[in-house]
Amino acid sequence: MTTGRLRWLAMSLALALAPAATRGVEEIRDHEKKRIRDAAPDTPRVAPAKPRTVLVLNTPDHLYPKDPHKRYCVPYGSYAMRALGEKSGAYRPVVSGDLANLLPGKIGTFDAIVLNNTAGAWITPCAADLARAEFRKHGATAAAVEGVLRKSLLDYVAGGGGIMALHFATGANRHWPAFRELLGATFTGHPWNEEIGITVEEPDHPLVAAFGGKDFRLADEIYQFGKPYSRKNVRVLLSVDTLSTNMGVKWINRPDHDFALAWVKSHGTGRVFYTSFGHRAALYRNPAVLQFYLDAIQFAAGDLPAPTAPRAESPKKWGPGPTPPTVRAARMKARNVRGPTAAELKKMADAAPDAAPAKPAKRRRVLVWGHAWTHTPNAFAEEALKTLAVKTGAFEAVVSDDPRLLLGDRIGRFDAVVMNNIHERDPFLPDDFARRTAIQKAAAKKFDQAVKKSLLEFVESGKGLVGIHAATAALQNWPEYGRLLGGLYGGHILQDVVIKIDDPTSPLVACLDGNCWRIHDEVYISREPYSRKRLRVLLSLDLDAMKDPGKRPDKDYAVSWVRSQGKGRVFYTTLGHCETTYLNATFLRHLLAGVQFAIGDLKAKTTPSSP
Repeated sequence: MTTGRLRWLAMSLALALAPAATRGVEEIRDHEKKRIRDAAPDTPRVAPAKPRTVLVLNTPDHLYPKDPHKRYCVPYGSYAMRALGEKSGAYRPVVSGDLANLLPGKIGTFDAIVLNNTAGAWITPCAADLARAEFRKHGATAAAVEGVLRKSLLDYVAGGGGIMALHFATGANRHWPAFRELLGATFTGHPWNEEIGITVEEPDHPLVAAFGGKDFRLADEIYQFGKPYSRKNVRVLLSVDTLSTNMGVKWINRPDHDFALAWVKSHGTGRVFYTSFGHRAALYRNPAVLQFYLDAIQFAAGDLPAPTAPRAESPKKWGPGPTPPTVRAARMKARNVRGPTAAELKKMADAAPDAAPAKPAKRRRVLVWGHAWTHTPNAFAEEALKTLAVKTGAFEAVVSDDPRLLLGDRIGRFDAVVMNNIHERDPFLPDDFARRTAIQKAAAKKFDQAVKKSLLEFVESGKGLVGIHAATAALQNWPEYGRLLGGLYGGHILQDVVIKIDDPTSPLVACLDGNCWRIHDEVYISREPYSRKRLRVLLSLDLDAMKDPGKRPDKDYAVSWVRSQGKGRVFYTTLGHCETTYLNATFLRHLLAGVQFAIGDLKAKTTPSSP
């Protein structure tokens, strides 16, 4: 009989005499056990310095029925941690959910503790625990015994013990701040449950040897963390490669885009390892991940030395977000785009109406979205909308070019979105898209698609969209956008124009007092999907009072229109190219009415102009 076989039989006998596994954890099927055992390493990375015993701690029985990971990753993790020890001979596993294992005198019999997705306030003993003699000698109340358990665990690690924590372990014991400090972070959400790119931050670190020191891709439920997470306190081993990961998912809440996936730290003379990997069952039959787990357990047990000191420099992580003010200013200067002067701002404020045409039904917020440098009037439009908001109180204007504000977890904070002369064909893709790798481009396109889907859903759900001037020149390779806005740019004229009223009953044209309107501005020639059968035209060029520009055989030069999209409302005006337009009282009143219509405060018909 081989030495390995003898070792396995000895451990099996020891397991038979060990405390019973947690009753609440289900057994996985035999064919899944085989797949895990076959994928597990045959030998450990390093030979144990002495026989090791590792406690695989599951959620206690009284909490397990509410464990969010019961029936899948907890039982898979339980078996995998058992199989790793048995097959490699690196340690003797004791799989249990019994808190008595953490009591003083007992906890020291373990060389390391694996927190296998342990959930809830598991450090708090239940009534059944308090009825047992080994607990009663430490106190008569749950609070007293919990205090002993807390101190026992912290003293164990500080005195040289080790913790290997999996996945949801950082979501447990939220009432115990010292536990969060021990692990190094608190779970705050899982934006991803898909394949992501992973950066191996320290290729030479012993605990990432399983991945060959190279970046890789992996599908799992991926966490983000809150306090006390800080790179000043932990040594990050793996993190999300944001360049090759879909950043269009909801609920990303870290402005620094720092999504650590595995780290180590010291606590006293002890060792702590954590990885968020461990949600999907497939990970427990992935040879590289199982090697990673085994190496981490050997590190926690003290057999695999590895540095734990935080690194001085933290890598900067790319992520979609607002353009920094200095970059915005530099790009505007390069494109010869300016903002209004103090004198122009005063004229704008004087021209703006004192009151809105409709009383707001509630407090309203409007997102004014666009890159300021892409078109001459953008900064003027921003200031005009802010002026209208402040002077009339009709809404709060939030000016930003952060594309994440257009995603489903943020766009709902607004009542309407103004597409401010956005002008670009692909405004939601990064500036360096053309220079990115194929994988990075695919990730960026997922973000782009998520923004587009969110914008459509936003309007169709009952919110509003406003397009100013060059908004129809943007996104011309996205057909749904053209249909949403009502038309796309097909040419322009820049001259003195005369505008007539097509829908005298609409409150959006009340600013004209029934008269024609003369203005010098750039008017767009709309192309498909523009059609009066799909939208209600409010204003158009009065060709009887001006020279026909001769660019449409049908002589249909719409200037402003409205339409419905699902439960939502869309207003568009082709006006707004010339800076002086934003100092025009009639235009400002018309724009305000369009915004209030999109919000839902100013009611107006949207039935198409032509049947």
